Amino acid sequence: MAKDGISLLKTTPGGLKLKSSFMSSRNLRIVFILAVVSAILMLITQLYWVKTSYDVEHKIFDSKVISSLNSVTTGLLRSNENNYAPTVNNQAKKEGKHYFTVQIGDTINPIALEKLLVRELGIKSITADFEYGIYSCEDKKIKHSRYVYLSEDKSGDTKDVVKGFPNAENENNFFAVQFPNRNIFLSGEMNKWLLSTALLFAVLLILGYAMFIIFKQKRLSEIQKNFVNNMTHEFKTPLATIKISAEVLKNPNIVNNPQRLLNYATIVSNETAHLTKQVERVLHMAKNNKNAIELNKEPVNIKELLDEMTERTYAPWIRSRGGEMTINYEDESLIIMADTLHFKNVMGNLLDNAIKYCEVAPKIIVDVYIKEANVHIDIKDNGIGISKENLKNVFKRFYRVPTGNIHNVKGFGLGLNYVRLICERHGGKITAQSTLGKGSTFSIFIPINKK
Repeated sequence: MAKDGISLLKTTPGGLKLKSSFMSSRNLRIVFILAVVSAILMLITQLYWVKTSYDVEHKIFDSKVISSLNSVTTGLLRSNENNYAPTVNNQAKKEGKHYFTVQIGDTINPIALEKLLVRELGIKSITADFEYGIYSCEDKKIKHSRYVYLSEDKSGDTKDVVKGFPNAENENNFFAVQFPNRNIFLSGEMNKWLLSTALLFAVLLILGYAMFIIFKQKRLSEIQKNFVNNMTHEFKTPLATIKISAEVLKNPNIVNNPQRLLNYATIVSNETAHLTKQVERVLHMAKNNKNAIELNKEPVNIKELLDEMTERTYAPWIRSRGGEMTINYEDESLIIMADTLHFKNVMGNLLDNAIKYCEVAPKIIVDVYIKEANVHIDIKDNGIGISKENLKNVFKRFYRVPTGNIHNVKGFGLGLNYVRLICERHGGKITAQSTLGKGSTFSIFIPINKK
């Protein structure tokens, strides 16, 4: 719930205002938008040309099939000692998506038909498997039908047609041809287009990943800047105090005033201890993760722990600001297995934030109850709240909610990250809900019997 952060618009010691971070963010967003728009346009264009090419391939295929079937018809008529060429009425026609028919006013030899079909389709480089059937006008049905393989592994093999041909009643004999695997054959003919489309998708994925890395690095850079800025403000005040105290202690006459000497020496000692503690805290959190934190679990009475903390520290602090704090226990004898020191630090962090980030008289409500074999601890405040955009990042290490160039609340952005790690090490978790300007609720879930 830490709020400090580096300002996007800041003033240097020389009075110059720097907008590089803002400009960089804006330019990066523009580049990202342009990249997305360009990628979408490229995909639309590529898909359009693939679709157009596919339609052209369909037309070319149909044209080749009709030409081949007309040649087959001529060959059949000549084999029957009928040397005239097919008339317009005898030409091949496309009856359906995969279905072609050719009317012939003569008998049709199945063996001759199959050989001619294989030969003429091969001349047109059509290697798609096909089915053919011969219709008898006397019987008014398809009397002969076969499935012919033209693919390389089974080229020349035949088998019975499984599904048959569409029903038809015609006054003339005709033969029909259909291509059940036409789409697969056409897809093979479009390998170059499909390969180029795959390469385009690969390039766009790489570009997308590159943009993701850029944004991730930018976010890490901003977190680093925020951390350095916060650390500067954290160290500046105690260092200034130590410097002033050191100047006073350098005065030889101070030995004549022992009380004053003691006061300034105490100030230096306290500020040094404060700085040491801050440095150790940063180093400890920077190198630790949830698996590196060792816990010494023991039975902990939640009511006793919270009452002790609030009576000694938080209740007087809240009263001094004209506020109030209420703790509601569903079971006052509730005991969990927890590391007392770390669990106190968790509750201390949350209560500190609830008080520090409240601009009016703080009103804090703590509810402790059991739900689904977990101990739930809800800490609700009436503070300044957190926006939805920042709420998703508050548990990240070194992250602080930006409040411009204002550092009225000190910190490194480590508190809530530490809280999350400790809750997870106890087998639980922490969630946050907040409305900007109305307050926040942090909820801890700890398993009751987690050892």
